[in-house]
Amino acid sequence: MSQINANLLINIRNESAALSPILEKVGRFVTENPDFVMRHTITELADSIETSEGSITRFCRAFGFRGFSDFRTALAMEQGAARPEDKNKEEISSVLASIRDSHTIINSQELQAAAAWLNLVSNVSIYAVGTAVPVALFLQMNLIKMGKAASFVDRFYLSPSAMMVEPQSQGIIVIHTEQTSADMMQVLTLAKQHGVKILSLTRGTFAPLSRLSDWNLQAAVALKGEGEYGFAEIAGAMMVADRVLNALEEQDERYAECRKAHQKSIFSIESVANKLSEYFMS
Repeated sequence: MSQINANLLINIRNESAALSPILEKVGRFVTENPDFVMRHTITELADSIETSEGSITRFCRAFGFRGFSDFRTALAMEQGAARPEDKNKEEISSVLASIRDSHTIINSQELQAAAAWLNLVSNVSIYAVGTAVPVALFLQMNLIKMGKAASFVDRFYLSPSAMMVEPQSQGIIVIHTEQTSADMMQVLTLAKQHGVKILSLTRGTFAPLSRLSDWNLQAAVALKGEGEYGFAEIAGAMMVADRVLNALEEQDERYAECRKAHQKSIFSIESVANKLSEYFMS
């Protein structure tokens, strides 16, 4: 990973789960307390996290730095360049950050490749459980409006044989924000073995899905801890889902015409709080 990185905290939030438990703990502390990290020594940081200086050094090296000093300098530069949040928007700042960060890290090449594939398939099954369900329903609703046969699959999974009749004309989209199930992973594995292609949309890195997926689009992990940030938990994933729909529209102008006749894109950073509220209250 390059030291010259304008998205250091975003990458730490997204990638820490793939590290060892000790380094993940360090990453969680760093993302939640960047000001503390910038103003204290490696010894003070290790004491606060209840770990060793060696663990701090290993963490820094995992993200491409020679040591804590270089890491702290890069963090300070990033924080100094960051746009301060309006204090009057404190309640929605985590939502705005989740969307902005997800927009920053999305892989445009992967996005375009996934949209080109989605243009070719005629039937899409969308898998999700838990907090990912609103994202899946948003995708299903819009894909249907754009003329695609799209079905949402929750606990009652499709029969594998039903998906294997014409694998080239069918596709699977999996939404993962924090939960999955063994049954779902088993069905996805079987579908993959039979040639069905899979697009996954994950919040952060979720290795089991990344290995199965032909395309993986990551949304940024929200800044605060699990369960503390409401809409921010899925706001980034919703934005990425909307980017997928926009990219599909670019494949054929008829998609845009169909979608525009029903509903415009719901996402802009400026109006996201109101739009999310409208979506979830409807």
